[in-house]
Amino acid sequence: MNTSSKRLVNILVYLIIIAITLEITPFILSSFIIGHSFSRSGLLNELNNFSTQTQLINKDIEGSNESGYLGDHILHPYLGFVSIPHDTYNDFCLPGIDPITKKSPDKLNVVVMGGSVAKDLYSYSGERIKRQLKDSEKYRDKEINLVVFALGGFKQPQQLLALNYFMALGAEYDIVINLDGFNEIVLPYSDNLPFHVYPSYPRHWNIYARKKIDTKVILLMGKQSVEKEKQQQCKTNLSHSIARYSNFRLFLWQISDNQKINRIALLETEIRHTMENSESDYQATGIYTEINDTTAFFKKQAEFWRRSSEQISHLSKSAGFEYYHFLQPNQYVENSKKLTKEELEIAYEHGPFSYKDAAKRGYPMLIEEGEKLASDNLYFVDLTMMFENDNRTIYNDKCCHYNQLGYDLIAEKITNAIISQ
Repeated sequence: MNTSSKRLVNILVYLIIIAITLEITPFILSSFIIGHSFSRSGLLNELNNFSTQTQLINKDIEGSNESGYLGDHILHPYLGFVSIPHDTYNDFCLPGIDPITKKSPDKLNVVVMGGSVAKDLYSYSGERIKRQLKDSEKYRDKEINLVVFALGGFKQPQQLLALNYFMALGAEYDIVINLDGFNEIVLPYSDNLPFHVYPSYPRHWNIYARKKIDTKVILLMGKQSVEKEKQQQCKTNLSHSIARYSNFRLFLWQISDNQKINRIALLETEIRHTMENSESDYQATGIYTEINDTTAFFKKQAEFWRRSSEQISHLSKSAGFEYYHFLQPNQYVENSKKLTKEELEIAYEHGPFSYKDAAKRGYPMLIEEGEKLASDNLYFVDLTMMFENDNRTIYNDKCCHYNQLGYDLIAEKITNAIISQ
């Protein structure tokens, strides 16, 4: 072998050694740099879930990602807020078909109501719901129409008001499905209370309702939007790149993504601090609200949730539709699921988190109020323990959302309940 050939072989050997070292490095350094062990499968799962969500967002603009939701919503005089107009949404700026639909012997008009989880149920598993209903002997001869009263952040009484509003406009429904609970117990505590906004007001009403927003707030929200856009773009680029199969590249992305998450969180804290110290008025807050007893606060929110559902049940009897109410599962409900390694990394907040705190403290009260609904001849099902013995990865963020498997399992529970009645 001549000198040049030996040099080339040496270079190749060095490159191979460097490549192997880089691929091993994340497993060695991750605990020191990030604070936990490196999980190749967890990161790939996050990228794959993101890629799937991106495809759904192309079909249903808002998707399940809550980032930037304030910019995606506009005020509505009766519903609190709706989406900005999109070609894929109906004229009322909601997902699904036009909600003003009439009953007929050959149609089954089904409404899905709730917040982002209910909207994602429609996005991920709406066709599955329609297909399972259509395949049943009960509805085999029916055309299934799926109407949606759901957006990210929707909470009672927005579902109740939407149902009344559209029925007042002439809509007629056969079945109403309400999948909710998380927003009703969490958002009054985490998003309304810090700004003294009346708990039953829509989420972040203090921002929606202001005639004039503080220029400091506008600037901070703009900076936050830029950071979120950078975060999404990096994730998009990597999820479509062959480089995602490199441990070292995944490690670099994880470090960068964590930095962006921290910057976004700091900006969110700064926005909240600025809002807390800015002038408030009745239009922005309603009845000025502050609490001394958080247990009593959560109890009132759970009771309000129950009474809103009771009102829908009363309406069902006079309007002639079947009403099915489901309490959505959540990872912070104690002993409700043994979380997988992936879920512990991407879907569980180990530190302080207002959503986690509110869910842990408030869900037992929702379950208790739900039992009252069931005892009052209202069709109510508590789904909080449905994943108790499921060892698969189901949750895909630290809030309340699921992957495709999770939504399909919930869709199956709901359709089986409807078909069996």
